[in-house]
Amino acid sequence: MLWPAPPDLPRFEYETILQSAADISIVSKDERWARAIRGLAGEVSDAPVISRPTAIASRRGRIYVAEPSVKAITVFDIQRSKIFRFGQREPNLLKRPQALAIDDHDRVHVLDTQLRKVMVFDDMGLYLHGINLGNKLANPVGLAVSGDGGTVYVVDRGNVESDDHKVVALARDGTERFVLGPRGNGPGQFNIPLAAATARDGTIYVADSGNFRIQAFGPTGDFKFQFGGLGTSIGNFSRPRAISLDAEGNVYVGDGGFNNVQIFNSAGELLMPLGRLSRDPGPGNFALLAGIAVDETRRLYVLDHFHRKIEVYRRLDEEEAQRKAAAKRGKR
Repeated sequence: MLWPAPPDLPRFEYETILQSAADISIVSKDERWARAIRGLAGEVSDAPVISRPTAIASRRGRIYVAEPSVKAITVFDIQRSKIFRFGQREPNLLKRPQALAIDDHDRVHVLDTQLRKVMVFDDMGLYLHGINLGNKLANPVGLAVSGDGGTVYVVDRGNVESDDHKVVALARDGTERFVLGPRGNGPGQFNIPLAAATARDGTIYVADSGNFRIQAFGPTGDFKFQFGGLGTSIGNFSRPRAISLDAEGNVYVGDGGFNNVQIFNSAGELLMPLGRLSRDPGPGNFALLAGIAVDETRRLYVLDHFHRKIEVYRRLDEEEAQRKAAAKRGKR
């Protein structure tokens, strides 16, 4: 499948789905025989391994999924054709991993809402250090990190009756650097913020869900601009709940109401949408979008809570897009 559909030039191609060990495992005849003589099934299980996921991140062939229901991070390790979990060993047990962010040193930052802590692991799940949040936040739900890992941004959606809807910037030792917010609909204010992401130039993008917009801030918290708004047309939002950036600074916004991904340039200008709301589990269909991620290969990963799947899309370069468009025209 190509997105967008003709006559527009395709920009993304559906590549695969990730749900189970069978989706990433290569089992040889010898391995099947070895499993058989041990009384094991001949094939790798195709049962879905993710359940009630809340967030996704990807780097260097590893896709990390936050799963509060199993109190762990589930990793699809494409390079090694394995699935593993971390956060399940003493003394660094995860209790309720809610959000994920990866810095340029491949350190995986995990927001644990029960422990009220940001726990930092290496790319294989070895615990490095933690940042205690204490009572600084009312209802933390989202996480972003600067490229060097020196600043962690925690998104606090607050409570219905409070004005404490904010984003808190913390140093690695937990020192508060600045706070964005509070509640409101003006520039720099939030109503139920849910997610954030950082660009290479230090710009912080925040999914301001209750105001149906994305807000952009400078590295020191100065308001830059906003885009989006409530509506039913492309370029508007219903419930923006996930955000990711590519190396070029394009902004990918996952909408939990429309159940699609809308892609904007770094200035907030709409480029294209991808996906649609559907209970059919087929490619491009999402029923409860839980998270999105873009990695260094320009692949887009879309996590769906309802279908318990990760869909993978590969971004096409200009030459490949032209070639595939011509091939599709030739088939008609």
